[in-house]
Amino acid sequence: MTDGRVAKRYARALFSASKKLGIVQSVEDDLNLIGTVSQNSAAFRKFLNNPSTSKDVKTDLFNKAFSDRVTAMTMSFLRLLLEKGREDNIELVRLCFADLRREDEGVIQAVVTTTIELSEAERRKLVDKLTRSSGKTIEPVFEIDPALIGGIKVSFNNYVLEGSVRGAIDRLREKLIYDVLKQN
Repeated sequence: MTDGRVAKRYARALFSASKKLGIVQSVEDDLNLIGTVSQNSAAFRKFLNNPSTSKDVKTDLFNKAFSDRVTAMTMSFLRLLLEKGREDNIELVRLCFADLRREDEGVIQAVVTTTIELSEAERRKLVDKLTRSSGKTIEPVFEIDPALIGGIKVSFNNYVLEGSVRGAIDRLREKLIYDVLKQN
């Protein structure tokens, strides 16, 4: 069972240790590699989350699969998670670790949703504009959602900049409902 508080504690400990050694980016890359393997392999996820598989077997698989591909710190951390039976927290630890790194570097993650794929020039221009307006470095995540109909939606921290046709339609609908109810 994943527990956000536990995952945050593990992520903080890993972040602190990796920062002391100056290998924060390497550890984050390692966690992203493991996350990618987990996302792309249903068999790996099933094996990892199978309670009847012993810790030793899981540890052996992680050693064979990742020991030559990740840093020694990440490998030790993975062994610790497996030993403590916290393998179901790996993905949440990965996300918390990335949040800690962004916070430490003063970086904001912005989710940019559009109806079509943006060109590289459009992406750069948008990120530059967001950087100027926020005063912070922007780490963008680009998503495509045809339901927006047209336009763009940008969300970061607690802000949502809604410039999509879907958003305009929703706002218009809310205003019409409000006006109709106000008249009665």
